[in-house]
Amino acid sequence: MTPRGAGRVVALAIGAQVLCASADDNPYDDPPPLQATAGIADCPAPKARVLTPEQARREAHQRVERGTSCWLAGRCEAGGDYKDDDRVNARVAAAIAAEPGFARSSVWVETLRKFVTLKGCVVDDEQARAIEALAGSIEGVKRVWLETKVVGPATR
Repeated sequence: MTPRGAGRVVALAIGAQVLCASADDNPYDDPPPLQATAGIADCPAPKARVLTPEQARREAHQRVERGTSCWLAGRCEAGGDYKDDDRVNARVAAAIAAEPGFARSSVWVETLRKFVTLKGCVVDDEQARAIEALAGSIEGVKRVWLETKVVGPATR
């Protein structure tokens, strides 16, 4: 089968999976936010990403298009950038958790398409930038989005 033909098979398989799983809140099995640190007691946990069946159907086209285009261009493996999100998420969370300087933060890691979003609370902008830099240095991370709130010294 040619690469173009294989891409069509992948696209059809993903599309069929989405239509079959459309009643699920997370039809793509995207990883939920993973807590890396818990040093700020009153920092609210982010909510897991939930898709309605209609949102899942709309997103299916984008995912298939991105994955097929990426694979045909030779920029990613079959399955696209989404397939390693759980491993990237775990690596980033573990790296943040292992860094003693981040113990006074409460940070969750959420990964989608190898784009990492850091959510939660930090003591200052310097800590936020350091966490962002560490996350960006982890293998498999394409981009880091910082959605943290500066709350001052840890309350724990």
